[in-house]
Amino acid sequence: MIYEILYSNSYIQLIRKDDGFYIESFRQGYTLDEFNQVLMDFPQVKITNFLALKKAITNAPQYLIKFGDVRDRVEVEISSDHLKGYITLYVKESELVGAGLKQIISEISEALQKKGIVYGIKQDVLIMDLKPKVKILIAEGKLPVNGENSKIRMYEIKEPKPEITEDGTVNHYELNLINKVNKGDWLGERIDATPGEPGKSILGEIIPAKPGKQFPLLYDKQSVEEVYDPEKGITTLIAKKTGAVFYRQDVIYVYDCLEIEGNVSFDTGNINFDGFVNIRGSIDDNFSVEAKNDIQVLGAMGVGSVDKIYSRDGCIYIRGGIAGKNKARLYCKQDLYTKFASECTIECEETVHIGFYAINCNIKAKQVIFESAHSRIIGGNIDAEIKVIAHEVGNLAETPTNITVQGFNRKELKEKFDAINKSIEEINEQLVEFKHKIAVYAGSEKLTEQQEFDYRKITRQFQEVKETLRQLQSDRKKYLSYLRTKGDGEISISGRIHGNTTLTIKKISKRIMNDIRGPVTYYLMDNELICE
Repeated sequence: MIYEILYSNSYIQLIRKDDGFYIESFRQGYTLDEFNQVLMDFPQVKITNFLALKKAITNAPQYLIKFGDVRDRVEVEISSDHLKGYITLYVKESELVGAGLKQIISEISEALQKKGIVYGIKQDVLIMDLKPKVKILIAEGKLPVNGENSKIRMYEIKEPKPEITEDGTVNHYELNLINKVNKGDWLGERIDATPGEPGKSILGEIIPAKPGKQFPLLYDKQSVEEVYDPEKGITTLIAKKTGAVFYRQDVIYVYDCLEIEGNVSFDTGNINFDGFVNIRGSIDDNFSVEAKNDIQVLGAMGVGSVDKIYSRDGCIYIRGGIAGKNKARLYCKQDLYTKFASECTIECEETVHIGFYAINCNIKAKQVIFESAHSRIIGGNIDAEIKVIAHEVGNLAETPTNITVQGFNRKELKEKFDAINKSIEEINEQLVEFKHKIAVYAGSEKLTEQQEFDYRKITRQFQEVKETLRQLQSDRKKYLSYLRTKGDGEISISGRIHGNTTLTIKKISKRIMNDIRGPVTYYLMDNELICE
């Protein structure tokens, strides 16, 4: 057995044996602080029994008592995730210079090798930052970099909103109602998810990265196709045919769009089409156009005494205006937009937007909105459910002009609005549940046949619920606009009301005999017609 006296004075003796460190005390009068000063020269002493050490010093004399173990000169610690390695040097500071430093570096390398640390060793630390009894970061692994999710960009359909230009010479009323694309046009793209970059532990273990999620492209395979570029990792959606872009349940479609380059005339005959109709010219007198979806007439001259223009489910846009000659009839399920209207009949289940004027027209809609700051209603009958907004009504010749607002039940409207909000909240909660379920399936590396079936079913239900939410949000926007109407029905005129104009709200009428300068708003409150 090795028996080495490391230190001795008249009070104590410090001895090293094979199994550790011992102390022997001869007489009292020595302190623990003094002993600690001695230990500064013996950094490899690791105290394991402090009570024994204290007893030997304070209750001297005491025969050999073991109080410590031998430390490694280089202690290595590895973090639980194997990403960091630390060393603590139990050597004298004098050993960290000159030839001693080379020896310590050799010992460190050997200790790291024994622990299996082979990656991320900080060589600069070995040269510059070694200190005794200090925990030093000596090796650091590389964290994996998770892959990025796929990025999807799709064709955007903007909400129809008229642009009005009044420059004193030409008045323009521009609107893009039909989102038309040609065969081969871009409809969307997806940049592939990335696999990520694996990491590495200080033990040389590969730490796999979590790949990004590849989100699906939702498109109608009959009208849209995808083209993949493996070099760029981009999937592009293109139109398989010329038509109108349309979304349903987040799925992009290219609907059939009948394109008339000139006029609807004897060359084309009457049009009845199950899709969108885009007419670059006009519609000749006595001809008719019917369509399931939007109808757009882009000719600068507008239309005249057509037979009828009928959109069963969509909107109508007449860029140049309507000069109906007391014959033209127009109907649409949604909104109607036109530069002007003259001597025609318009029926619309939503809002009629007119740029500049209406002369001797019969118009029936939920709302009738005149867009221009100089708009006019001259003659005819305007019949709205919610409100009518214009600049000027009537003319100096006092042409008889009638504006009627049927009015609405605000309480019932508010109840419907609240019900829509409640439904939106419930659907949002459903969407959270659907997203959670979809994430569980999407995160699985391999699905059984039944799980694949369930995954597709849940995804389809998710899209259906999203479509319901989109429709509810659209309805909420409309109802919010209705509820901002004053009273139970509103007629708002910003400029002037001429004589021989009759305003009616919920069967309560007011005959205007003399000009009234605006702005003025009439509305019904508690069955009383109020003007402010």
